[in-house]
Amino acid sequence: MKKLSLVTISLLSILATTQVSAATDTTGFYVGGALNRVTVDGDDFTDSQSGTGFGVYGGYNFNDWFGLEANLFATGDLGDKDVDVSAGALSFTPKFTAQINDIFSVYGKVGIASMAIVLDGNGFDEDLTGFGWTYGVGVNAAVTEHLNIRVSYDVTTGELDADNNYLGLNDIDTDIKQFAVGVHYQF
Repeated sequence: MKKLSLVTISLLSILATTQVSAATDTTGFYVGGALNRVTVDGDDFTDSQSGTGFGVYGGYNFNDWFGLEANLFATGDLGDKDVDVSAGALSFTPKFTAQINDIFSVYGKVGIASMAIVLDGNGFDEDLTGFGWTYGVGVNAAVTEHLNIRVSYDVTTGELDADNNYLGLNDIDTDIKQFAVGVHYQF
Protein backbone atom coordinates (compact mmCIF):
# COMPACT_ATOMS: atom_id res chain seq x y z
CA MET A 1 0.00 0.00 0.00
CA LYS A 2 2.82 2.37 0.84
CA LYS A 3 4.48 1.64 -2.52
CA LEU A 4 1.24 2.42 -4.39
CA SER A 5 0.87 5.69 -2.48
CA LEU A 6 4.48 6.66 -3.23
CA VAL A 7 4.04 5.85 -6.94
CA THR A 8 0.75 7.79 -7.09
CA ILE A 9 2.27 10.82 -5.34
CA SER A 10 5.31 10.66 -7.62
CA LEU A 11 3.16 10.50 -10.77
CA LEU A 12 0.96 13.37 -9.59
CA SER A 13 4.06 15.45 -8.78
CA ILE A 14 5.52 14.82 -12.24
CA LEU A 15 2.19 15.67 -13.89
CA ALA A 16 1.82 18.88 -11.87
CA THR A 17 5.41 19.91 -12.62
CA THR A 18 4.87 19.30 -16.32
CA GLN A 19 1.72 21.46 -16.36
CA VAL A 20 3.42 24.33 -14.54
CA SER A 21 6.51 24.29 -16.75
CA ALA A 22 4.59 24.02 -20.04
CA ALA A 23 5.64 26.92 -22.23
CA THR A 24 2.95 29.32 -23.31
CA ASP A 25 2.17 29.54 -26.99
CA THR A 26 3.43 32.86 -28.38
CA THR A 27 3.19 32.28 -32.14
CA GLY A 28 0.28 31.99 -34.54
CA PHE A 29 -3.15 33.60 -34.71
CA TYR A 30 -4.91 35.26 -31.77
CA VAL A 31 -8.27 36.99 -31.35
CA GLY A 32 -9.83 38.81 -28.41
CA GLY A 33 -11.93 41.59 -27.00
CA ALA A 34 -11.30 44.59 -24.78
CA LEU A 35 -13.04 47.07 -22.53
CA ASN A 36 -11.61 50.57 -23.09
CA ARG A 37 -11.54 53.89 -21.27
CA VAL A 38 -11.51 56.35 -24.19
CA THR A 39 -10.65 60.07 -24.26
CA VAL A 40 -11.16 62.20 -27.38
CA ASP A 41 -9.32 65.52 -27.78
CA GLY A 42 -9.68 67.83 -30.77
CA ASP A 43 -8.58 71.36 -31.56
CA ASP A 44 -12.22 72.41 -32.18
CA PHE A 45 -13.60 70.73 -29.05
CA THR A 46 -13.88 72.91 -25.96
CA ASP A 47 -13.17 70.03 -23.58
CA SER A 48 -11.91 66.50 -23.98
CA GLN A 49 -14.66 63.89 -23.99
CA SER A 50 -14.28 60.61 -22.05
CA GLY A 51 -16.25 57.41 -21.80
CA THR A 52 -16.31 53.66 -22.18
CA GLY A 53 -15.64 51.78 -25.39
CA PHE A 54 -15.50 48.21 -26.57
CA GLY A 55 -13.08 46.68 -29.00
CA VAL A 56 -12.00 43.56 -30.79
CA TYR A 57 -8.48 42.80 -31.86
CA GLY A 58 -6.59 40.02 -33.50
CA GLY A 59 -3.39 39.27 -35.28
CA TYR A 60 -0.68 36.85 -36.14
CA ASN A 61 2.63 36.43 -34.31
CA PHE A 62 5.28 35.21 -36.75
CA ASN A 63 7.73 34.48 -33.92
CA ASP A 64 8.31 35.41 -30.27
CA TRP A 65 9.09 39.05 -31.03
CA PHE A 66 7.25 40.13 -34.22
CA GLY A 67 3.60 40.10 -35.30
CA LEU A 68 0.89 42.04 -37.12
CA GLU A 69 -2.26 43.23 -35.35
CA ALA A 70 -5.61 44.79 -36.26
CA ASN A 71 -7.70 46.64 -33.68
CA LEU A 72 -11.28 47.89 -34.05
CA PHE A 73 -13.03 49.84 -31.30
CA ALA A 74 -16.08 52.05 -30.87
CA THR A 75 -17.49 54.08 -28.01
CA GLY A 76 -20.91 54.83 -26.71
CA ASP A 77 -21.96 58.44 -26.06
CA LEU A 78 -19.04 60.57 -24.86
CA GLY A 79 -20.90 63.88 -24.99
CA ASP A 80 -22.94 65.88 -22.52
CA LYS A 81 -26.74 66.06 -22.25
CA ASP A 82 -27.09 68.28 -25.34
CA VAL A 83 -24.64 66.68 -27.80
CA ASP A 84 -23.93 63.01 -28.49
CA VAL A 85 -20.31 62.26 -29.38
CA SER A 86 -19.18 58.80 -30.51
CA ALA A 87 -15.74 57.74 -31.69
CA GLY A 88 -14.14 54.73 -33.32
CA ALA A 89 -11.05 53.60 -35.16
CA LEU A 90 -9.67 50.69 -37.14
CA SER A 91 -5.90 50.29 -36.97
CA PHE A 92 -3.27 48.02 -38.52
CA THR A 93 0.12 47.78 -36.84
CA PRO A 94 3.27 45.71 -36.68
CA LYS A 95 3.78 44.64 -33.06
CA PHE A 96 7.15 44.11 -31.39
CA THR A 97 7.19 41.95 -28.25
CA ALA A 98 9.82 41.31 -25.57
CA GLN A 99 9.29 38.17 -23.46
CA ILE A 100 10.05 38.83 -19.78
CA ASN A 101 9.45 35.21 -18.72
CA ASP A 102 7.03 32.39 -19.60
CA ILE A 103 4.07 34.41 -18.30
CA PHE A 104 4.74 38.11 -18.92
CA SER A 105 5.70 40.05 -22.02
CA VAL A 106 5.70 43.71 -23.01
CA TYR A 107 4.98 45.05 -26.47
CA GLY A 108 5.01 48.20 -28.55
CA LYS A 109 3.28 48.91 -31.83
CA VAL A 110 2.95 51.69 -34.39
CA GLY A 111 0.89 51.81 -37.57
CA ILE A 112 -1.93 53.40 -39.55
CA ALA A 113 -5.55 54.00 -38.57
CA SER A 114 -8.89 55.06 -39.99
CA MET A 115 -10.74 57.29 -37.52
CA ALA A 116 -14.33 58.47 -37.18
CA ILE A 117 -16.21 60.76 -34.79
CA VAL A 118 -19.98 61.35 -34.94
CA LEU A 119 -21.44 64.56 -33.50
CA ASP A 120 -25.22 64.70 -33.08
CA GLY A 121 -27.28 67.30 -31.27
CA ASN A 122 -28.38 70.93 -31.17
CA GLY A 123 -29.89 70.58 -34.64
CA PHE A 124 -26.89 69.13 -36.46
CA ASP A 125 -25.54 65.71 -37.39
CA GLU A 126 -21.88 65.67 -38.46
CA ASP A 127 -19.62 62.73 -39.33
CA LEU A 128 -15.88 63.46 -39.08
CA THR A 129 -13.57 60.95 -40.75
CA GLY A 130 -9.91 60.68 -41.65
CA PHE A 131 -6.72 58.70 -41.52
CA GLY A 132 -3.93 58.95 -39.03
CA TRP A 133 -1.29 57.19 -37.02
CA THR A 134 -1.63 54.91 -34.05
CA TYR A 135 0.91 53.81 -31.48
CA GLY A 136 0.70 51.91 -28.24
CA VAL A 137 2.35 49.89 -25.51
CA GLY A 138 1.11 47.08 -23.35
CA VAL A 139 1.75 44.21 -20.96
CA ASN A 140 0.56 40.69 -21.76
CA ALA A 141 0.08 37.94 -19.13
CA ALA A 142 -0.44 34.30 -20.13
CA VAL A 143 -3.10 32.79 -17.86
CA THR A 144 -2.94 29.40 -19.56
CA GLU A 145 -1.10 28.08 -22.60
CA HIS A 146 -3.67 29.72 -24.90
CA LEU A 147 -5.57 32.31 -22.79
CA ASN A 148 -3.97 35.75 -22.30
CA ILE A 149 -4.89 38.94 -20.47
CA ARG A 150 -3.41 42.27 -21.50
CA VAL A 151 -3.39 45.87 -20.38
CA SER A 152 -2.63 48.47 -23.04
CA TYR A 153 -2.48 52.18 -23.78
CA ASP A 154 -3.01 53.28 -27.39
CA VAL A 155 -3.08 56.72 -29.01
CA THR A 156 -4.62 57.33 -32.44
CA THR A 157 -3.97 60.76 -33.92
CA GLY A 158 -4.86 62.41 -37.22
CA GLU A 159 -6.75 65.13 -39.06
CA LEU A 160 -10.50 64.67 -39.49
CA ASP A 161 -12.76 66.34 -42.05
CA ALA A 162 -16.54 66.68 -41.92
CA ASP A 163 -18.43 64.56 -44.45
CA ASN A 164 -21.34 67.02 -44.74
CA ASN A 165 -19.54 70.13 -43.49
CA TYR A 166 -22.63 71.78 -41.96
CA LEU A 167 -20.48 73.35 -39.26
CA GLY A 168 -17.42 74.21 -41.37
CA LEU A 169 -15.27 71.63 -39.60
CA ASN A 170 -12.16 70.74 -41.63
CA ASP A 171 -8.67 69.57 -40.75
CA ILE A 172 -9.43 68.96 -37.08
CA ASP A 173 -6.37 67.63 -35.27
CA THR A 174 -7.78 64.83 -33.16
CA ASP A 175 -6.32 62.44 -30.58
CA ILE A 176 -8.19 59.34 -29.42
CA LYS A 177 -6.55 57.76 -26.36
CA GLN A 178 -7.50 54.33 -25.05
CA PHE A 179 -6.62 52.57 -21.83
CA ALA A 180 -7.79 48.99 -22.36
CA VAL A 181 -8.04 45.67 -20.56
CA GLY A 182 -8.36 42.77 -22.98
CA VAL A 183 -8.59 39.00 -23.08
CA HIS A 184 -7.52 36.97 -26.10
CA TYR A 185 -7.14 33.39 -27.21
CA GLN A 186 -3.86 32.32 -28.83
CA PHE A 187 -4.58 29.54 -31.35
